[in-house]
Amino acid sequence: MTRRRRTSKGSLASAGLIAAVILAAFLYFTDAPASAPAPPPGASAGATVPAPAGPTLDSAAAVAAVAALPDAAYRDDGSYAGHRDDLFGDSWSFDFDRNGCDARNDILSRDLTAVSLKPARCVVETGTLADPYSGESIGFVHGADTSDDVQIDHLLPLKAVYATGGAAWTFEKRRALANDPVNLLAVKGSENGSKSDSLPSEWLPGVYPDVSDRHDAGQRVVWDDLPSDTALQCWYVKKLVPVFVAYELGVTPEDRAAMSAVLRTC
Repeated sequence: MTRRRRTSKGSLASAGLIAAVILAAFLYFTDAPASAPAPPPGASAGATVPAPAGPTLDSAAAVAAVAALPDAAYRDDGSYAGHRDDLFGDSWSFDFDRNGCDARNDILSRDLTAVSLKPARCVVETGTLADPYSGESIGFVHGADTSDDVQIDHLLPLKAVYATGGAAWTFEKRRALANDPVNLLAVKGSENGSKSDSLPSEWLPGVYPDVSDRHDAGQRVVWDDLPSDTALQCWYVKKLVPVFVAYELGVTPEDRAAMSAVLRTC
């Protein structure tokens, strides 16, 4: 594809974005949480385990970063529906780090253990996921009927990004976010489905409010019923914050309040 010539101002803006993304990636890979431990011997397959350790940011830094995020409103004008690939690129077709592998297989290789890989195709064939959201140990087998058992979660969901400022971004910036390892996490398929396009004011791992069609109904969850142990929710919010910062995405008042409420418990 022929690229349009950028002005010096555009080049500076792009350089700033790249620097921010590199910073977030550095934070992610140097302070990434360890995999959640497997359930103890004799535990059921659905047994939960302690939240992964090693959050991306300490609480004070996360609180300050959330407070400094620009304001945003959630505006769903219907232009995202049916146009995800047009807006963010074909799913997993972009090689973010130019290593010859697509983002999905990069994340499976990163987040699974005991991985078997077909190098010629750069496809993860099998592996084991310690699901960070449920604590379950999930065997992954590549295949038409089994691959969805492990899915790749966009920490900042693409629809939500588009509705809170991403609509004004360039295609290149949206595609970068959709494939950036800092914004991606291998998780249990049903957990990813539960989260869907939700932001922190609507969904947190381990906390499942009974609210349907949340954005469409204009409903928001008030997090006044957090569990007594919020280690998992703290870890999750602290992973989200660097993505907001790296991509200079604004935050709604509800999501700022939700993340702040969680971080106050950390």
